[in-house]
Amino acid sequence: MKKFLFALMIVFLASCSSGPEKAAKEFTENLSKGKISEAKKYCTESTGQMIEFASQLGGLPIDPNFKFNMVKDSIVGNKAWITYKDQDEKQEVIELVKIDGNWKVHMQSKK
Repeated sequence: MKKFLFALMIVFLASCSSGPEKAAKEFTENLSKGKISEAKKYCTESTGQMIEFASQLGGLPIDPNFKFNMVKDSIVGNKAWITYKDQDEKQEVIELVKIDGNWKVHMQSKK
């Protein structure tokens, strides 16, 4: 019985550590530090292309002191919305989608 509970606890902790909050945190912190290649590991392919293009144009602000502060999350099926505060205490919402069991930041271009 103890082995079963231990295994269940490991599975629970592993699932929590790879949720949408972790992906959002890793994406935003790496992006704000200018680590584009690392940030791209946590986003969809189309989002990766957008941030790559923006970085080549010099359109991404760098903030090496950025810290991710989650406010709340909302998960519906394979979509999630993470609300976080930036350094100025302004709330931002980031959308994620679950692809092949992994949460990825998904940004759409504004038209």
